Amino acid sequence: MIANEEPLPDEVTKQGIRKKVWDYLEKHNLSLFPRPVHGRIPNFKGSQEAAQKLSELNVFKHASTVKINPDKPQEAVRFLTLEARKKLLVPIPSLRSGLFQHVEPPSDASKQELKVAASRRGLEQWGKPVGLDAKVKVDLVVLGSVAVSKEGYRIGKGEGYADLEFAMMMKMGAVSQETIVVTTVHDCQVFDTLPAQLFKAHDVPVDIIITPTQVIEISERLPKPTGIIWSILSERRLNDIPILQILREAELGEGKDCSLKEVDSDTEEHLRGGVGRNRFRKRIQPNRSAEDGCVEQNLSAMDGNNIQGARPTRMFRRRRNSARKQASSVPKDGSVEEANEIENIVGEANRKEKRRPIRPRQRPAIEFSLRVGNIASDVRVRDLKAALAERGVKPTDITWRGHRGFAFLHFTKTATPSAPVAVDNIVASLQDLKLGTNDGGEFLKIEPAKPITRIEVTDISSV
Repeated sequence: MIANEEPLPDEVTKQGIRKKVWDYLEKHNLSLFPRPVHGRIPNFKGSQEAAQKLSELNVFKHASTVKINPDKPQEAVRFLTLEARKKLLVPIPSLRSGLFQHVEPPSDASKQELKVAASRRGLEQWGKPVGLDAKVKVDLVVLGSVAVSKEGYRIGKGEGYADLEFAMMMKMGAVSQETIVVTTVHDCQVFDTLPAQLFKAHDVPVDIIITPTQVIEISERLPKPTGIIWSILSERRLNDIPILQILREAELGEGKDCSLKEVDSDTEEHLRGGVGRNRFRKRIQPNRSAEDGCVEQNLSAMDGNNIQGARPTRMFRRRRNSARKQASSVPKDGSVEEANEIENIVGEANRKEKRRPIRPRQRPAIEFSLRVGNIASDVRVRDLKAALAERGVKPTDITWRGHRGFAFLHFTKTATPSAPVAVDNIVASLQDLKLGTNDGGEFLKIEPAKPITRIEVTDISSV
């Protein structure tokens, strides 16, 4: 626990507590990829041990339907749920197209296939949407957290989706006040106490906290949200989540007060997923006179390779303006010879543009490489790429020697702009990795590669 390591600031906020936990995890290297942990549900070290402890509890053994968040640190819990042949429900990210989906791999799926099904890729492959009118009874809810207290208070990453999901499930009748809510976290994420004034009626509390070393049961359970509190939601929030609109229309039909808050003060990014969304919007050109019509058509031919609506280059704008100046001298009655002269001017500019040499982009220097050994003969480079993506590892290049049982992963200083690349972190995140027929054999062997003078690489984007 980090509650007593240093005093909290005078003005205590949820965001301040989040930052305290995120900073501590990064400083003491207590999390795996994806890094950095800021803005995320941390993928803490020991998440598999915490998941195993959860699977040994009676609340898990007796549950038939389990709802688990889609974050990386709860991936092991999703795998154990599928392995126990329980019904797994996972929320749809950002609730863009619904509430949650039922992850249902084939009944004869192997252990390796179940691991894939528990990953983000598997959720997309085997997830089937569950409608609001579905008669679902959730026996256990598993959440990720940034911070929790032994009193049962929980702080997420700040977007409020877990709270909305629980409120919607309450509306559906899928959960009740008796439904057990569990969270798996690192020991350092557990506080003895958190200020009660920070938490409102819409915040979902937890009943059981599980860490890699302990199971903490809340002695006096806190009340759970009874439904959606519309007065804390903004019009923008409603527009971002279509399923909320459906639920609101239903409650309006029941005669309930569903007034939204007037001031948009939601804490998540206002343009989430839409930063710069207007950048490539087609620019509206001002109306021009009829005399310019034929000139504009000829000018458009000069940039025939450009995407429609994209901003022309500076060099092209200069040539276009020059052509317009020359075209402006054409009499309004316009002769054929003068029109041909304009076409020649534009055509020559176009030919010069096409002759401009294209300089190849220089690749950044490789900072370090990892050797991946014990690769089975039936494994392909795309299988390795998929496995790396599942664990959040993104090498700049891959040298593939699968037919000889090994490959090299190459990393540069610019491989992850948001955080420096650490060899130990990558090696740790790739432990217990198996591919192909290796599923029943040896683990892949990941180790730093010996320095070599020349490396032939394969651009992974072209494989």
